[in-house]
Amino acid sequence: MNHEIDATPGQFPEPPSNPEGGAPDPVNATLPPALPTRSWFARYRRLLIPAAGLVVVGAAAAAALVLVLTPRTSVEKMVPASVDVYAVANLDPSVSQKMNLLRAVHRFPDTSTDQKLAQQLDTALKDSGITFTGDIQPWLGAQVALAARIPQGNAEVPVALFVVSRDDAKAMAALTKLRAGSQGQKYRWHDTAYGGITITVGSPTSTPPTSGALKAGAYAIVDHVVVIASSEALVHEIIDADQGRSARLTDSADYKATLSKLPADRLALAYVNGQSMISRLKTQLTTPLAASLAGIKGLGDAEAFQGAALALSARQDGIVADATVRLNAGKLSASTRDALAHAGHADSVIGWIPSSSDGFFAFASLNRTIQSALDQAGPDPSVRQATDSVGLTGPQGILQHLTGDFAVEAELDRSVFPSGAVMLGTDDATRMRSFFNGILGLAAEGQAGRPTNTTYRGVSITTMAIPGIATQDHFLPAFAVLDGMGVLASTPTELKAIIDAHKDHTAIGKDATYGAAAKASISNPASVFYLDLAKIVKAIETAPAGSVVQGLHLKTTGNLTPLRAFILTSDSSPDGMVERFVVILQ
Repeated sequence: MNHEIDATPGQFPEPPSNPEGGAPDPVNATLPPALPTRSWFARYRRLLIPAAGLVVVGAAAAAALVLVLTPRTSVEKMVPASVDVYAVANLDPSVSQKMNLLRAVHRFPDTSTDQKLAQQLDTALKDSGITFTGDIQPWLGAQVALAARIPQGNAEVPVALFVVSRDDAKAMAALTKLRAGSQGQKYRWHDTAYGGITITVGSPTSTPPTSGALKAGAYAIVDHVVVIASSEALVHEIIDADQGRSARLTDSADYKATLSKLPADRLALAYVNGQSMISRLKTQLTTPLAASLAGIKGLGDAEAFQGAALALSARQDGIVADATVRLNAGKLSASTRDALAHAGHADSVIGWIPSSSDGFFAFASLNRTIQSALDQAGPDPSVRQATDSVGLTGPQGILQHLTGDFAVEAELDRSVFPSGAVMLGTDDATRMRSFFNGILGLAAEGQAGRPTNTTYRGVSITTMAIPGIATQDHFLPAFAVLDGMGVLASTPTELKAIIDAHKDHTAIGKDATYGAAAKASISNPASVFYLDLAKIVKAIETAPAGSVVQGLHLKTTGNLTPLRAFILTSDSSPDGMVERFVVILQ
């Protein structure tokens, strides 16, 4: 029975009119039964139901489109857990990554267009008998990967190449053409089957194989992925992983923990299984040859290595690589753990570096790093004697009076000859001057000239000539200690530039190129390595005849022109380190 109520006009009787012909009597009128209250859904459901259907259909279509446009990451599920090194390039990344990458690649003359880029790949394959544009590009899919395992002893390195296929027939045609080429004819080929998949195995025709000769190999198409491996056995492992009969690398806890600190939106990834590599190194140390080498007792802090990974991504202004190293803090020495936990920040020493510098390296835990290295060396008397002789350790050593701040900077002059300086933070100016005097004395082999003292902006500068090196050779060492910083420079001019940068607050942090690089880097890093590539390229291009760069043949290399800057920043904690490499383009 239909219980719906039709609310159209005329459904109910009108109230009776007044007998005298007037308006209806509101008192005696017979009122209709009250209408039930109708919900908003009830009123409009005839429209809403078909509209909702359209929404569902549209959402399903959108989801299907996403699945079609998003490449299936089929390589990851077939990489065995036993591999030690794994690298994968995503040839169909996110839209933003793809646009940024093309913008970066097209800035270089040799790859300024897609056609030129393809020509470069064709040139790289010219000796293989196949071409990229004709034989690979028609079937090349979303990923290319490489996996390898560290071998035991002197065995060959097991390695496999993975290439996702969009068209298995065309992929097989390319493999057949490669097999029929000049290199392929040096093998005997036969087919075998494993897990329902045909594997083609090649053995060198030369017998017995000589040193440097061709090695055996095998290939197969596994779940729409071309697999080329160094052995049939490795192809079996890959098929087992793909078909779920053995563990996969991407399912391991170590792999996931190492990659957790890297950006998910990336162009490429590389991974190293630290525990496996250390285990194999320790096995090598048990061989008779290793046991006979004096001083080899173990791997020290290296035993804490759990894994490392690097992710490559693209920015609008360049390329970025993020790296992470995972450590087991419990296996580190106390001094190394302390150095990683108190890495500090390099900002304070960067404030001394002139904006005219073309490059520098700075970090904030020199004292702890040196102490960690000495602890790793152990009680070797030769090491202690060497560090005592340079004034680093011993009763009068400078090590206990270093604050940790350290930097080395350099600048190219018009003849592309570098000048530079070393900066050391200290809490004892007298000991630092004595340390510099000792270093220069060792450099001069005890024949250093008489030091001369001058004053610049209230700072005492000591200059000491080195016998056999004239001032025209761009080297006249000078040092000074001021405001908790010892500075040893290659020339008095360079030392004065550092003093000016510190006193006038005109250090490299004010430079626009460095600012752009630093903005793309780790914030408040413990260490910084920086190169002003644009200035270096310009110095090379304008170098006079007879300069040291003439033999490098770089003056006409247009591919250097787009480079603006390179910066590497890092930070650490007891459980690992993170680093970021950035190349800024013009």
